[in-house]
Amino acid sequence: MKRSYILSAFFALGMLFAFSCDDLVEEPVGLLSPEGFFKTPADVQIGLNGGYSAMEHEAFWGRKLFLTLILRGDMVSIGDQTTAARRIEVDKMNMSSNNGMVSEFWPKGYEALAAINYALEGAKSVDAPEEELNAVVAEGRFLRAFIHYHFVRLFGEIPYIDVAFSDPELAYSLPQNPVADTYAGIIADLEFAKEWLPDAPALRSRPGKGTAAGLLASVHLTLENWNDAYDEAKWVIDNSGTFQYALEGEFADLFDPSISAPSNELLFEIDFSGNDAAGAIGGSNPSTDYLASVTGPRKDERFGMGEGWSVAVPTLAVYDTWDSRDYRKAVSFDTLMTYLGEDTPYTEWGSIPLNVARPHIAKYYRSLGVSGAPSGLNGRDSEIDQPVMRYAEVLLIAAEALNEKNSGPNAEAEGYVNQVRSRARRELDGDAGNDRAFPANIASGMSQADFRTAVLEERRLELAFEGGRWYDIQRRKMAETAFGAGGLEQQAFNPARDYYLPKYQNDVDKNENLTQNLNY
Repeated sequence: MKRSYILSAFFALGMLFAFSCDDLVEEPVGLLSPEGFFKTPADVQIGLNGGYSAMEHEAFWGRKLFLTLILRGDMVSIGDQTTAARRIEVDKMNMSSNNGMVSEFWPKGYEALAAINYALEGAKSVDAPEEELNAVVAEGRFLRAFIHYHFVRLFGEIPYIDVAFSDPELAYSLPQNPVADTYAGIIADLEFAKEWLPDAPALRSRPGKGTAAGLLASVHLTLENWNDAYDEAKWVIDNSGTFQYALEGEFADLFDPSISAPSNELLFEIDFSGNDAAGAIGGSNPSTDYLASVTGPRKDERFGMGEGWSVAVPTLAVYDTWDSRDYRKAVSFDTLMTYLGEDTPYTEWGSIPLNVARPHIAKYYRSLGVSGAPSGLNGRDSEIDQPVMRYAEVLLIAAEALNEKNSGPNAEAEGYVNQVRSRARRELDGDAGNDRAFPANIASGMSQADFRTAVLEERRLELAFEGGRWYDIQRRKMAETAFGAGGLEQQAFNPARDYYLPKYQNDVDKNENLTQNLNY
């Protein structure tokens, strides 16, 4: 039987080791009283590393949560129909209340929150200079906001948890909070993080001031607080030099792990370690990137290190309707693989066992990383870091918010979209200059509605397969169009149910204060 999320979180804390992407020395934390363990800001950081480890886990961003996000949108559907039923349920809008994706990433998310809140509680007893301690506390509050922000959008009313407690039985009496209250907690955490985080963190997998402000802009965009969304995005843009943010000159470089230096376009990334030696044979799956595996084609022999699984595959309409003059299309799709020693175009992949005749996602599958998988198992599980938020998204948030706050676009809003489009004007194997005519600058004088559509379309293409499309569909209530006749993926969509996922039924059963979402 599955454990409740907090019970499993406290079990994890009892066994917790503060290993993370930084490969820190293992330090058992256990269920000590926070004031007994946390004596320095470094101790608090060790506690937060336990939260990072949970976020990087296969059950969270390593596969389960991220795969749910891209399958739920209108750009990706299941390729291999023999894959796990829990994935097909997500894709087909036919999730049961015991869906196997939710039953993994819901507990893992609350496990991360337990570690984070435990560290933040411990920080209260640390005697250290305010600036030094608050920088670490701000990091924890950013992570807490990040997890709650995903969960409130996916589930609606959830238990919002910003305290640590030692009695696991309290898990069964926690209330679920109104959505507005959860957002209030998220905003408060991000505002604190924006004040106290460093301008430019040493790692892009650690948040800085701009990361907090960028996520805050996204939160306000979701809430349709247009003025605040614009102000936060503009603050990031105006301080981009201080924060060391800029659009990457070469779009493909964003997804090329052979480039060791992190891109200045990244506001935040998940830092995987490829620590899969136990996980690949049924172990704990810590800190492992599975995105290459689940998005690549079956039977592909190109890389000599394992095939893809053909799980999350773009619909043919997504590929066919994407103008081939847009350089991002070539970067985003795989259309040729090697099968039985021969170059084989995607149009012939349907005859290959367990495959499907559609282009696959290239952003992750082309990224070759080191795997910890034992010999003989799929070598595509790796340590490749994955972008979560990019500067390009901040520009598009500013453009969308300006259009709404001003009842129409202006030159500034148009300029932000044009900055993003400019990079897409080049040949895949051409020179580095962006000197092509397509995609053209956005037309001046567009109506508010037409500009809104243009920005949402730009987000769809620029951020394709990066986990945000479902949230755009949800916040703009576009599902009936997106999944209807003429949509990119035609699915039966029930607006009274499908804008939210089912909550983890095991917890709903055990906690009388939790209610399952409608029609599950």
